Amino acid sequence: MPAEGILAEYTVGAYRVRLYVDAGVYRYEATPLLDQRIVGLVESRLRDIVMLARRGMDLSDVIAGVLGVERTLVPEAVYAARTLLGYRVLQVLLDDPFVEDISVTGPGPIWVRHRLAASDPRVDFIETNLKVGSLEEVAELQQLIALKCGTYVSASRPIVDAQLPLEDGGHRVHIVSALTAPHRPEIAVRKKPRSPPSMTRLIEEGVLPASVAEYFRMLVEKGMSLIIAGPPGSGKTTLLRSILYSYIPLNWKIVIIEDTGEVDPPMGSAWARYTSAELGAVKVDLFDLAKAALRSSATRLIVVGETRGAEARVLVQAMLSGMGGLTTFHGGSPEEVVARLTSPPISLSPQQVAMFTAVAFMGFAEKPRRVVKRVSELIPGEGGVGYVDVWVRERDGLEAGLTDILKRSRRLGGGVAEH
Repeated sequence: MPAEGILAEYTVGAYRVRLYVDAGVYRYEATPLLDQRIVGLVESRLRDIVMLARRGMDLSDVIAGVLGVERTLVPEAVYAARTLLGYRVLQVLLDDPFVEDISVTGPGPIWVRHRLAASDPRVDFIETNLKVGSLEEVAELQQLIALKCGTYVSASRPIVDAQLPLEDGGHRVHIVSALTAPHRPEIAVRKKPRSPPSMTRLIEEGVLPASVAEYFRMLVEKGMSLIIAGPPGSGKTTLLRSILYSYIPLNWKIVIIEDTGEVDPPMGSAWARYTSAELGAVKVDLFDLAKAALRSSATRLIVVGETRGAEARVLVQAMLSGMGGLTTFHGGSPEEVVARLTSPPISLSPQQVAMFTAVAFMGFAEKPRRVVKRVSELIPGEGGVGYVDVWVRERDGLEAGLTDILKRSRRLGGGVAEH
């Protein structure tokens, strides 16, 4: 059982936040520090504030002039305006650097994943004291978020996947309307980390050993390919971003293909990023983007944020042309990955599957919460695609050396073990 009482207490904007344990249950409490008189003033003059702010005037100056409040109260009024003009009840959660995921499922309390509770393997989402009051309020919040993302929710678009504007964090948003989820329409926000942890930090935290990190570096430098597989929320995209930012030179021309932008090309780099788009009858999906990447000047590496369908065939074509490949995928074992890659809607041949060099499997542990559990190489064979485990956490531990990994490797070393 976790220790009772307050685990953390801190300020976010104009809120005091407490993370605590009550009767063995984690709770998240956000208490507004705003003077409700100031909130009422901002609400009453919100139209004037917006009109003047759109003319390019500083928001603090606008609020001080329109409301006529003391300068000491201006920061409080600015946050009230940001909340009303922004994401309303979700604003404090979007601003909280320790909140990783936000979940609204119909009227009632909002739930969050919190970084400071991630070390407890029994904890997934934590109930907050913030609430959405009605189905109508959920629908209004869905439309507000969709509009800010440049899209909409309707009878013809009951499910929307989008990305918040970069100035609002660029977080991934998943919306399911009441048409598809009666009584419990959903808003899920997967917050984008400000910067990925370096491979050095992942090694220090025990996410993977230094030898496995070096193995990944050798794969990308030699133009080979890596699939990062695992269940949702297991850290697949985090590992992908860490590999890119730690091992890919800025002067390499690589193309990153995503549904929603999570991998930001560093400033001053030659990297390119394509994201899928839909506007009326015009739809540009991952397959279109992958084809466009092959026609670009990229020669080193193609990255697909998550492989789900026909884009896998284009990824194989890129690897046949000498490019490396890096992608995430849902799967828990080599057999499952091969089965999914060879089955509809992906439908690769065994020879095409064998173009992928290795699969790193993410999973959950006690501390750290998300870890690399296994690394397997895919091996072409007469009966299909086999594999060899070059590293297994439970078998080899974190002290495994690179020499041992390369002895087992069939793609980088000279191992002979095969399943």
